[in-house]
Amino acid sequence: MIQRRLVLLFVLALGSLLLPLVVGAQPADNVLRYPINPDPEHLNPFTATTIAISTINRNIYEGLTGIDNETAQPVPALAESWTISDDQLTYTFKLRQGVLFHEMDGVVYDNGDREVKASDWVWSAHIHASPDEKVSSHPELMDNVVGIDEFRDGTAETIAGIKAVDDYTVEITLKQPDRLFFLQGPAGAVVVPQEAYEQLGENFNNRPVGTGPFRFVEWLRDDHITLEANPDYWAEGQPQLAGVRFINVPDANTALGMYRQDQLDFLWGFPTGQRTATIEEYQDEYREEPGLNVRYFGFKMNQGFFAENPLVRKAFAHAFNRELVWDELMEGARFPATLGYMPPSMPGSTPANIYNYDLDKAAALLEEAGFPGGEGIPPIDLYVFSSAADELSLPVFQEDLRKLGVTLNIKVEDASTYWTHIGEDDVLMFLSGWSAGVVDPSDVLNFLFMEGRDDTKYDNPQVNDLLRQAMSETDPAKLEDLYQQAHDLITADSPWVVSAYSKVAWLQKPWIENFNPGGGGTYTAPLKVVSIKQ
Repeated sequence: MIQRRLVLLFVLALGSLLLPLVVGAQPADNVLRYPINPDPEHLNPFTATTIAISTINRNIYEGLTGIDNETAQPVPALAESWTISDDQLTYTFKLRQGVLFHEMDGVVYDNGDREVKASDWVWSAHIHASPDEKVSSHPELMDNVVGIDEFRDGTAETIAGIKAVDDYTVEITLKQPDRLFFLQGPAGAVVVPQEAYEQLGENFNNRPVGTGPFRFVEWLRDDHITLEANPDYWAEGQPQLAGVRFINVPDANTALGMYRQDQLDFLWGFPTGQRTATIEEYQDEYREEPGLNVRYFGFKMNQGFFAENPLVRKAFAHAFNRELVWDELMEGARFPATLGYMPPSMPGSTPANIYNYDLDKAAALLEEAGFPGGEGIPPIDLYVFSSAADELSLPVFQEDLRKLGVTLNIKVEDASTYWTHIGEDDVLMFLSGWSAGVVDPSDVLNFLFMEGRDDTKYDNPQVNDLLRQAMSETDPAKLEDLYQQAHDLITADSPWVVSAYSKVAWLQKPWIENFNPGGGGTYTAPLKVVSIKQ
């Protein structure tokens, strides 16, 4: 879920892959030059799970509502207004009239009509709700809708609680009140044209068709993805850009070189050992905000060595020197995670169980677990995505575990397979991360620790019950207490070695205006309002 990327050399030939431009000047074609790495695995919104996919798709697809990055409140999107019944169970959305699906070669719309209707969203909602993981990666969006159980067990062909009242009215009825309806519920489920999904078949994964401010043009793997402004977009005056070119940059050194040559409009990361110097070089172009990402080493909790040895998990958590890595070696790139499993800005973010760096305590826990001096612990394979291969947390962790008698093998894997592979049974330990979109504990805990949803497969009935209670609790004090209890239980189980909390830090060229990311990361910035000074 963060995730989530890089290793090659800078070659001059890469310049030929970029849009024509004048070195040392802003782009004359009003096309944003946005670095990415890795390439997204695909662009199917129903099975999207990574930041790489979301970076592209959030500009192509829309739901009934969106979420304001700063206030975490719902804002109109495909629905221009909505009402909620007194019992908080029925939501009625009025769709905008005249919203059109993107044109796409190979897609023929019934009667040539591209206008989005309520029936289109209802069809999309049923795809989102599918229990088949090959069809949908987020069926939980519809978990609280009336009739979902009957739909999933095959006793009903449709979901009773989702209706198209007329062409421009959608009605959604819930089983119980849900505080998270707009954050993690049906309102955010994107609409997709049935014609594109069915007519494109497998090609739909690589040729997205939505309603958003930009439409898909081209994807050359490991090179670039091009979007152009949607000429039919419903919001007057948006987008302000002619397009966005997502340029796959192989590593941080290459990205910095391209940024210096004005071939990129942003720089998202800094080469190892060059962070401080780069920030000093570009003081006027440097931006920083507290982030909502948490980075961690995850243990597989449903089977295998770590699932069977909780004291070993706790020993590993005490054997990682976060302050050394992030404050010193990585030059303050992140905040060392010396508290809990959530960013410190979250309510309930300081649990009762804190795993400070303490090799003596780690050694004692290994002995208590029956592995004195690490004897009897098999060599551990830690899987790492390729863009993190040079992260200095890895040799530091490896060396501290060596002092405890534990061998840690670093297994670097390309992002094209990594995010699928780490969910499989042969991976017992892996590097990952998660970026919440808003300052709400549910945006971390519900996705990573509820009912085995994340790659750790963590599933604690007590935690599940507390998180379910929190979904309908509106009293702030009671809500924080529920999250605090859940956080305490999770950290007591120690399914992670938590590593760091993020800083949202980047460079942007002086001609870029209105680029405003939230704490979830730079990828959350709405590009439809970004402009380039000419």
